[in-house]
Amino acid sequence: MFNFTVYPRYKLLIMTCLVEGVVLMAALIIARYYGIKLLPLTQNVFRDIVIGTFWAMFPLALFMLLLSERAVGIPSLGSLRSIIINDIRAMFSEAKLPDLCFISVCAGIAEELLFRGVIQVKLGIVGGSIIFGLLHFITPVYCVIITIMGFYLGILFQYYDSLLIPIQLHFVYDLGALIYLRYFCSVRP
Repeated sequence: MFNFTVYPRYKLLIMTCLVEGVVLMAALIIARYYGIKLLPLTQNVFRDIVIGTFWAMFPLALFMLLLSERAVGIPSLGSLRSIIINDIRAMFSEAKLPDLCFISVCAGIAEELLFRGVIQVKLGIVGGSIIFGLLHFITPVYCVIITIMGFYLGILFQYYDSLLIPIQLHFVYDLGALIYLRYFCSVRP
């Protein structure tokens, strides 16, 4: 469906800055237009970092399970696994650990400010989650998985009334997934 290629480190970082920069600017502009208050992100930084990190473990474990040999025989998951391992992994093949940290921080902050902080506030958890899934479309199955992840993030945002929790969760999940994909994932389709 998509043809991902190997990106030199500088191109990957430039692409991250451009994409996540646009997402962040959109969040800030839309929030200002509608009078949505994005700051402070939390009332309790330490608590919310711990909570966000804790809740990131479950989707991260599912991601690792998706990339395991057990997912090969499941038709929809097997094809998604193959795309992630063969195509998406190639994008990050030259990335170093600091690059993966930078990418994860940028995605966590920008995307959560937009999807939870602005879109969910205006359109509700369903609207925010569906748009989140659609804008992460790689395959139909991946779109559904990311939409469910959007609900997960949205529920935590609503329950704890803290934007820092989904930002931290998104950051930890992305960093863990990218490290696993880049350094530990088997190359076998």
